[in-house]
Amino acid sequence: MLDFESVEELIHRVDIRAKLSTSQRLEHGVEQPEPEKLAAVPAYLAPYQGQFEDKEAEWFLIAWAYDHAIKLKPEFTPRNCKIYSLTALEQTELDNFLTENLWKGYIRKSKSPMASPFFFVGKKEKGKLRPTQDYRRLNHGTIKNTYPLPLISDLIDKLRGTTIFSKLDLWNGYNNVRIKDGDQWKAAFKTNRGLFEPTVMFFGLMNSPATFQAFMDDVLKDFMAEGWCLVYMDDILIYSETESQHRERTIRLLQWLREQDLYLKPHKCKFDVREIEFLGLVIRPGRIAMDPTKLSGISEWPAPKTVTGVRSFTGFMNFYQKFIGNYSAIAKPLYNLTKKGAQFIWTTSCKTAFQTLKWRFQQEPVLHMPDPMKPFIIETDVSKWASGGVLRQAAPDGELHPCGYISHAFDATEQNYEIYNRELFAIVRALETWQHYLMEGPHPVTVLCDHKNLTYFRTAQKLN
Repeated sequence: MLDFESVEELIHRVDIRAKLSTSQRLEHGVEQPEPEKLAAVPAYLAPYQGQFEDKEAEWFLIAWAYDHAIKLKPEFTPRNCKIYSLTALEQTELDNFLTENLWKGYIRKSKSPMASPFFFVGKKEKGKLRPTQDYRRLNHGTIKNTYPLPLISDLIDKLRGTTIFSKLDLWNGYNNVRIKDGDQWKAAFKTNRGLFEPTVMFFGLMNSPATFQAFMDDVLKDFMAEGWCLVYMDDILIYSETESQHRERTIRLLQWLREQDLYLKPHKCKFDVREIEFLGLVIRPGRIAMDPTKLSGISEWPAPKTVTGVRSFTGFMNFYQKFIGNYSAIAKPLYNLTKKGAQFIWTTSCKTAFQTLKWRFQQEPVLHMPDPMKPFIIETDVSKWASGGVLRQAAPDGELHPCGYISHAFDATEQNYEIYNRELFAIVRALETWQHYLMEGPHPVTVLCDHKNLTYFRTAQKLN
């Protein structure tokens, strides 16, 4: 471990290294990646082994057009903060964090009038700690960057017709983007070792996701425009129809990443596979499923004892609700517990809803990717409390397979609608939700519902 007296000298060395190009660094010699880490990297990518080297990824960054700016509201006033007490383990982790990031040049000593707290939270790995800056005060005074993150559903739709995939994961994530010169002081954080300010983005800054997505969109824009590359934050997906085509695309992208000084985590990359986990979903040719690793603990999920516990459960379930028919109707007793002013009473209805959702999710339903060039069938249904719908298409086996589910819990006003109005509501909502598929295709859309209730709308009405 480096001692703090050596830090200034190391920072000087980092500053020198920051001025070196990739070719110059190669001349100085680079450690070869560990063989076990490269086990998943196919042989045809051997010329790009350097792109999987974590030591290479630690070089200080060149300036980008997307350096992260922190724009403050006019009324914002810098404030000091308290120092959190640390356990012996946390103190060791803090010292390691400071030493490592000072050496990299990712942080530096600060004299900022602004200070945010620094503490640790537990990671998924047992016994691991994640360093965290509490930027809530700073975020409250920051002007929001509204650059959008992609819609996951739009990204998945682009995979229709593809059969082979590769997923790439960047080393260092947000740390690949520098903070704009002159803005570093705003993100200063205080520890019992002193006040420091980051020179690169860290988690917790309000606009970090927007800045990073804009950065990645710009870096990979040409490949995205060609229609074979998706990017969501630091996850990159390459997709193709043939193996030879896929290899050529993968080589092109790695060559481009080399030119941009961006590096990949070999242990988190997957190459040339027919099934891939991407953004919490499992993608197969023509099909989408829930990620089983995300669902593995559902059977052991204990019944919530607080509103916060209910929100945690429904928040997780909500991400996958398009896989579950009549989700809103099933979950309604749980959502009622989260309403403002509601008492937390775990009723039989709540228990039934909780157990039913757990069971439905454990059935691991699979959706088919919708094909606008084939006929669609929409089925709708309503009750007093909710509406639901399913989009279906016929597969080569002749069976009608679901492409997605929607549901809607009626509010107090909607519950008073006549049954035919609720039936029509369900149809309209289904058409609105899936219109981007329905309007693209050449075939008429078939809607299956309780048609008798809608004959009311097909007859001339006498006005009073």
